[in-house]
Amino acid sequence: MPWFDDLKQTLPAYYPPAGLPDVVGYLRGSLDPGVWRSMERSGRQQMLILGSKPPSSEDWVAAGVAARGADQVVKLVALTGFIVLYGGFMRRPWGKIFVADPAGLAQFPKDLLTWKRNYVPPRP
Repeated sequence: MPWFDDLKQTLPAYYPPAGLPDVVGYLRGSLDPGVWRSMERSGRQQMLILGSKPPSSEDWVAAGVAARGADQVVKLVALTGFIVLYGGFMRRPWGKIFVADPAGLAQFPKDLLTWKRNYVPPRP
């Protein structure tokens, strides 16, 4: 998916060449695309911590979901028919999973600029 290539170019330190090439990020919630669609219809989106490296416990605490269960790895294939738009940048970049419709695809280039503007280097 071309949008993922653009995301990796925008956040290269979070997607290093030695990292897993198909990992978009991590979430604590469901990997079921039906749940993501339902969430979007209700006005909210599934959030995920972006990057190929697993989040630390501090990352999950900062996200407010430290007690929410196991980490889920979100691979690119799971996002077929979806796009990840800007969700924030606290400790690490955040994304929100949206259905890849014309509005989301049009918003994506603007969100890349927002990730760049709010960039924080990875913590060791």
